Amino acid sequence: MARSGIIRFLSISTLVAVYLVILAGSIVRMTGSGMGCPDWPKCFGEWIPPTDISQLPEDYESYFLEKRKVKLDRYTSLVESLGMAEIAEAMRNDPMLLESEPFDAKGTWIEYINRLLGFFSGNFMLALFIVSLWWVKRRPLIPIMVLVALIAIVFQAWLGSVVVATNLLPWTITIHMVVAFLIIGLLIKVFHLLPKKTLETVVKARPVLAIAVLLTLVQVVLGTQVRQEIDYIAMEWSDRWMWIDMLSSKFEIHRSFSILLVLINGLFLYKNRSLWGESSFRALGILLVVEILLGMTLAYLGMPAIAQPLHLLVATLFFGAQCWILFRPKGQIAITPA
Repeated sequence: MARSGIIRFLSISTLVAVYLVILAGSIVRMTGSGMGCPDWPKCFGEWIPPTDISQLPEDYESYFLEKRKVKLDRYTSLVESLGMAEIAEAMRNDPMLLESEPFDAKGTWIEYINRLLGFFSGNFMLALFIVSLWWVKRRPLIPIMVLVALIAIVFQAWLGSVVVATNLLPWTITIHMVVAFLIIGLLIKVFHLLPKKTLETVVKARPVLAIAVLLTLVQVVLGTQVRQEIDYIAMEWSDRWMWIDMLSSKFEIHRSFSILLVLINGLFLYKNRSLWGESSFRALGILLVVEILLGMTLAYLGMPAIAQPLHLLVATLFFGAQCWILFRPKGQIAITPA
């Protein structure tokens, strides 16, 4: 396999692994398994977690709570050193951050599988960076972008430990998701920087698509804010049909913002209607429709649990489709592979 073929394979493999991590993470949120492992990077102090509570010491809750206190203290000190003293003080005084979680085998293993997928995606990224060094002289932007993605995925791993230490503090989860989207964009850009034999068709209205990508990121942030509210509501109310009515105006903004997204993506697709036969354009249109239907399902059909991870997964796939088209080489230029 040529060098370009190896790095192309690794970039796609890493991208798939990242998508699997996002899917697993959304399932973790859906099932409430985010604190299934009270410590990090191990789970209940082991590399392979227990399957039954009898495998844990009697005082396991207090033991891991003390460990979380130490991590939380380090993290609040870091936040304070960054000039966010009020946030740090609020975290120190938030009793929810020090609530212990009882052992639940299902939740523990769901979170453990999520971490395993994260481990594999990190190793794929490391391998991709090593291979990308082949291009350091001919196309230096390739190893630079892979390095940025590698740093981002290391940051994700560290942020994962923070999420555990802070008992899923809301804004850390939002950052977690935004960084994941950044990694997706970087990997797709790297793939398109590689030499290709095929001719690239001319894509019209690229600025419109660029704006659509930015608006998608804004919508994702709004969506995570809504999801955080739902998590808090779910702690008090089990009836999913009541959740929508209990949300703040953030939900209405998120819902209304989707109309703008539909219009601008629809405009881009209309401008490129001659390219609808291409798989990437078909995928963009189909994913847009599916995402709208999932959003309507969540809003008007009682927030079914299965629709929550699907809504996030389709959003990430839609963002990937946008980036795939946006980052394509411009013009109809044939490139000879290395």
